Amino acid sequence: MADNSQLEYDDDEQTNEQPTQRVATGQDADLPFKQGAVFGAIAVVLSYFAHLFSTIVSTAQTTPATYTDDGSLVVTEMVASWEAAGWSYLAAFGTGFEAEGEPATLGDAPNHAAAAASPPFFLIDTALFLLTAGLVVGAGYAIATYVDADDAVGAVKASVTVVPVYLVFAVLAAFLMTTTYSDPALVSSVFDSVGALEAESFLNDSGEVTGEITFGPATMSAILLAGLVVPAVLAAIGGVLTQRQDALETLMAKATDR
Repeated sequence: MADNSQLEYDDDEQTNEQPTQRVATGQDADLPFKQGAVFGAIAVVLSYFAHLFSTIVSTAQTTPATYTDDGSLVVTEMVASWEAAGWSYLAAFGTGFEAEGEPATLGDAPNHAAAAASPPFFLIDTALFLLTAGLVVGAGYAIATYVDADDAVGAVKASVTVVPVYLVFAVLAAFLMTTTYSDPALVSSVFDSVGALEAESFLNDSGEVTGEITFGPATMSAILLAGLVVPAVLAAIGGVLTQRQDALETLMAKATDR
């Protein structure tokens, strides 16, 4: 009797343990979105502050001035550093820009960090690009290492969990980091650079501003390039780097099958 009771107790205990084990297995199979968000946030913050620091340094004690057609000196204001830093960050991912909805380049916008940079700062764009891309790769590598992925596929799946943070920041930057030019000299500079804009829409015959020009990132370009495609590709590269041998063997196997 005692043996039968013990067997029944053991069976009940095993039955109670099985659901717990299944839940634990299901949880382990989930992608590490929380951890990926942490690594992604660190990478995004470091990237943005690097661009912000560069912006502040390159525009320190800069007072942009221009001359009007009659030779008068006009002093204008710089684009806010936090906005210019956002433009620089987005440009590193290949994001396009717009002036009143017309396609433009970052160089078409006057009075921002890149426009004010002196020769010693020209190479900083390359350095910022490498840093921004490297941090995405690093974030993908870090999360894949953290979860100890078993193979290249698992590493890639884990690495792309850093992408949602990049997407959120890209959306915020696309909608918030825009500036409006209302100074006659700056308005003239923008429509001179962006051929699709017509002067009559913004200045009257007396040179007075009749319409402001809004300049900023192209929304879809920012979301697709800076928020999805480029971060996903770079993060996946970081994930694959943690499984170099497995990735190489997989490629060789596919090549052999052909």
